[in-house]
Amino acid sequence: MRILHISDLHFWTITCNPFYLLNKRLIGNLNLVTRRRRHIRQERAGSFIELMKGLCPDVVLVGGDLTTTALDSEYEKASGFLSRLQTVCPDIYVIPGNHDYYTFESQRKGRFEKYLGRYNPLSDPFVSYHSINDIALVCLSTVRPNLFSSRGFISKPHRDAAQKILWELQEQQVIVLAHYPCLYTTPEYHTGLTRRLEGALPLREMLGGVGRSILYLAGHVHVFSHGCDPVYANVTQVTTAPLFYEKNKQPGGFTEIVADKDDFKIFPWTYDEGWTRCKESLPAQG
Repeated sequence: MRILHISDLHFWTITCNPFYLLNKRLIGNLNLVTRRRRHIRQERAGSFIELMKGLCPDVVLVGGDLTTTALDSEYEKASGFLSRLQTVCPDIYVIPGNHDYYTFESQRKGRFEKYLGRYNPLSDPFVSYHSINDIALVCLSTVRPNLFSSRGFISKPHRDAAQKILWELQEQQVIVLAHYPCLYTTPEYHTGLTRRLEGALPLREMLGGVGRSILYLAGHVHVFSHGCDPVYANVTQVTTAPLFYEKNKQPGGFTEIVADKDDFKIFPWTYDEGWTRCKESLPAQG
């Protein structure tokens, strides 16, 4: 089985409407105008769809931040992209990122649910379970609006709900999909206090206590990394590069996961004048 993990697409629109700028979006819009729009190469969406026609993935997991400031126009671009992708791979699962809940207004109006809810229809909007052949997919929503920071959040009830699901699983292999990594620092990245997941340490403890191998997939940090949790050996974390990003010679990309018997093989992809599959990644030991 071939599973693709894409994250941090950041489809963007610059707005001049003052009613949309009476909140945190003013800062995000200024960031777009001055620099971010030069690094998000959303025109690569077409080449990615063409690549998918050849790869024929079984499942695509989307790890959040499909938008930049959670405008309707950005969600329309994201929704259109996923509709095109679904003609190649019908099985798509999506979770929100912090940019998809960029303002309290965007959450209140339910834009993520309106445009992308069909890719993850949940009875519980924070924790869900899906069985994909003999692989269990547990999706965690770890985002909420913030006035100034980009901190994530997972509460104890949501951790407990995820723990109950993990204890009762029958599948042999387990993937946990979230937007925020649960490790604050690895050799590839460091998350500052304003960008971390609040509740990450007890989340790690819960995942480690389950006692079975877990592949934890995240985005948010805009870099590929692959390593074992330094405390809980049963948890392996992969963070995926932003799909359309290009900054300071750091290429964007995605992650290909091949389910092989009782193990996962990890292959990062990068973009440098075309999509390139890198050699198999082996997890760094914590």
